Amino acid sequence: MLSLVACKSSESETPVQAIQSIIDLYESRDFESLIRTRYAEISKAENEEQIQMLIDRFTTMFQDEDELNEAITTYKSVLQLTPELSENDTVAIFRLDKGFIKLSQMPNGKWGFHL
Repeated sequence: MLSLVACKSSESETPVQAIQSIIDLYESRDFESLIRTRYAEISKAENEEQIQMLIDRFTTMFQDEDELNEAITTYKSVLQLTPELSENDTVAIFRLDKGFIKLSQMPNGKWGFHL
């Protein structure tokens, strides 16, 4: 169950800070760091080849300026929103008019995105 709550202030990263970091990686076109540090499900990759395939997929997809700008615009649209947090504060959902952005807290304390 999700509830609308403000993010706890602590030394760990907040979901909004994570969104800004994700935007920065998109803007710099650093898809390797985006996948390696912000993809919440990277642990499901069975080997380095699968991770590299995902990096290559993002690199190819976001060579298209329209695709890149759409992703950046979508992430920027939630910067002023308060996410809904799960009861255990490990999932944050930013609601949009058309869909949502879901982040999960990763073992390293950072928030990661889902595909």
